[in-house]
Amino acid sequence: MKKTANIILQGKGGVGKSFISSLIAQYYHELRGDNGESLVCVDTDPNNATFFSISALSVNHLTLLDRFGKFDPRKFDTLVLNMLQSEDKDFVIDNGATSFIPLIEYISENDTFATLSNKYEIILHVPIVGGQAQKDTINGFVQLLEKYPGVKFVVWLNEFQGLIEDADGKEFEDMDVYKKYKKSIFALVYIDAQNPKTFGKDIEDMTKESLTFSEVLMDARFNLIAKQRLKMFKDKIFGYLPKILGEKV
Repeated sequence: MKKTANIILQGKGGVGKSFISSLIAQYYHELRGDNGESLVCVDTDPNNATFFSISALSVNHLTLLDRFGKFDPRKFDTLVLNMLQSEDKDFVIDNGATSFIPLIEYISENDTFATLSNKYEIILHVPIVGGQAQKDTINGFVQLLEKYPGVKFVVWLNEFQGLIEDADGKEFEDMDVYKKYKKSIFALVYIDAQNPKTFGKDIEDMTKESLTFSEVLMDARFNLIAKQRLKMFKDKIFGYLPKILGEKV
């Protein structure tokens, strides 16, 4: 049975890529209860290694810069070779905005997905946000769809920065872009807008401290109500993932 390579991609920074990566990784941890032994987490962001900072997930950091501070595309060879040589492990790969273009160029130039497809089911997780970055994230999503038409896409609709809607007030599923590419989208995950004083504040505190949901339950800085809210949020997001990853907690 093929393992899964979850690659979180978006050309815009600050749209929740690392948060989504952590959610997927935590789901695997909870699913299997093996302390992540069957999972490899990788952070390729050269500037903001947020995913790497979550120590409980044992994330590897892939250095993409050479000694002169410039991107070295051969550094991606290390990741691909690691994937090809790994035995029975799933991957969660968080790619930074600054390495977005180098990575998609590397994938196309080296036909990387074809190389990996015998061993992995490849899933591209693409966040789209509301607010000022909405147009950029939709454009980034379309760019990926056009470049990799045969890959399984999961769109994460992240409303932490505002509602996702067009000028006429249409939600994503009513927009032309969704209707055009609907057949290429395997699943939608909704990270709904949260009350910034309750759920939003709890999630912000958890991510600011680089904690997992499991760690929050043991952390005295979070009161009982905050822990319950975070569990509610986790349960909702984890409810999407059995369909996407083919496994159930």
